[in-house]
Amino acid sequence: MPAEAHQSPDKPASDVALLEQVAAGDVRALWELSLRHTATLRAVAFTILHDAAEAERVVQSTFQEVRYQSARFDPAHFPVLSWLTEMTRAAAIARPQPRTHPAPAVS
Repeated sequence: MPAEAHQSPDKPASDVALLEQVAAGDVRALWELSLRHTATLRAVAFTILHDAAEAERVVQSTFQEVRYQSARFDPAHFPVLSWLTEMTRAAAIARPQPRTHPAPAVS
């Protein structure tokens, strides 16, 4: 395990160290990442969806996906928050949008 993952109580683990711990199956590390970044990710999703409940669902699904994709993360390519933001943005865009206009009548 990287030395960075063993932090003293007064110095929190970095996002990269937490993601490495998530990849090793540590759900507490996933919880810590979610505590750090949920508000930011919720804002990203809300900007796209304009619906607080749907934004929350997207963020929850993002962190579920993090559990399965964390081992693939490469800190040389992205900061963790950028990776999480991109996952959230993609999930929000892919979410089915409610229809705001009635469908045209079929004759």
